[in-house]
Amino acid sequence: MKIYFVTTNQYKFDKFTQAIDAPGIEIEQLTEETPEIQADSNKRIAEFSAWSLAHKYNLPILKEDVGMYIRSLNGFPGPYINQVEKWIGTAGFMQLLLRKKDRRAYWEYAIAFCEPGKKAKTFITKSKGTIALEARGNNGWRADKIFVPERQDKTIAELLDENKYIRNEHHYKKMIKFLTKKYVTRP
Repeated sequence: MKIYFVTTNQYKFDKFTQAIDAPGIEIEQLTEETPEIQADSNKRIAEFSAWSLAHKYNLPILKEDVGMYIRSLNGFPGPYINQVEKWIGTAGFMQLLLRKKDRRAYWEYAIAFCEPGKKAKTFITKSKGTIALEARGNNGWRADKIFVPERQDKTIAELLDENKYIRNEHHYKKMIKFLTKKYVTRP
């Protein structure tokens, strides 16, 4: 079974293929810009994008969407993390959180699978943590420099600098288990 993982981000595709172990399922990258609806949920965005491309290309499609939700900002930036990172950068996040005592936040990862003519199936995981008092580290995205995962004292960027961090891949494993159960025939 060949399934197309839609992303223009080679790093994301590489991490996905490294995280899975699914004999009988071949994953191919489809470098296509996807339509992203304006929604308050990564799940809805991933589902719409997967559904749209599955129907456009008549192919089974996987699409991931990620957001960061900051409690003291009522969940902002949520699924709009990419746009907000470009607009305000790391310094902007620090300014928004100035004088905020509650620095709890979480990353939400949603991955949707859709076949032509069907509804999307989505798996979601959350990675809880806090927002640091200052940006630290070099690797990763801008928000990785300020997000400290639960049970850690370093930002994601610092952990990536030390090769001590693997992005939350539980949603990948859930999706592959679903696909393997659905499509791979066992002897």
